[in-house]
Amino acid sequence: MFDLNPIQILASIPAIIIVFSVFGYAEAKVATWFGDPTPRMAGRLTLSPLAHLDLIGTICIILVGFGWPKGMAINPSYFKDPRRDMSLLAFAGPIAGLITGFVFTFIYVLLGNLNLMQSPGLPMVMQYIILYSIGLSIFCLIPFPPLPGFNIILPWLPTEWQIKYYQLGMINLIFFIILINTPIISIVIRPLQQTIFKIYFAIIGTIL
Repeated sequence: MFDLNPIQILASIPAIIIVFSVFGYAEAKVATWFGDPTPRMAGRLTLSPLAHLDLIGTICIILVGFGWPKGMAINPSYFKDPRRDMSLLAFAGPIAGLITGFVFTFIYVLLGNLNLMQSPGLPMVMQYIILYSIGLSIFCLIPFPPLPGFNIILPWLPTEWQIKYYQLGMINLIFFIILINTPIISIVIRPLQQTIFKIYFAIIGTIL
């Protein structure tokens, strides 16, 4: 569990807004590229946080460090190759998140080198943006039901399996809520976060 310090919660709010907006917009943009007008018609083709924030997902990321933006309504029948494009679409948010994490890590290091991080507020917000960007990217790529990353595999399963999976919607949700409140997710995500941090700093070290 995250320490529910009021200052930390306050610093996490702008980070959540930025990260969830980037994830939601990236997914909407890629779905639109693939030919589906549904995200645009639903008002999701925007960086406005109002279009992407999910109440439960936002509360979860504050309380346990893992959450999710609002689910994206899409219509795969518009895709040229629905199975392939559905799988590729699952990578849109995580790739955008990893890029966001790298950009803010670069800015964080650059401002630190220039001694421009005097206020404690800005570094804390940036740390949360980096943490959430990387954490949510990894979280959304874990290909295990009912986690979001399972959508990478789901389109390739037999149709009857997919139907059964969707029929278990409420059970999947309950299992999902239980799962994110166990150490299992942290055990998977924490080491990968550290590895990605090392890669970021190695790249930044060659630039600065």
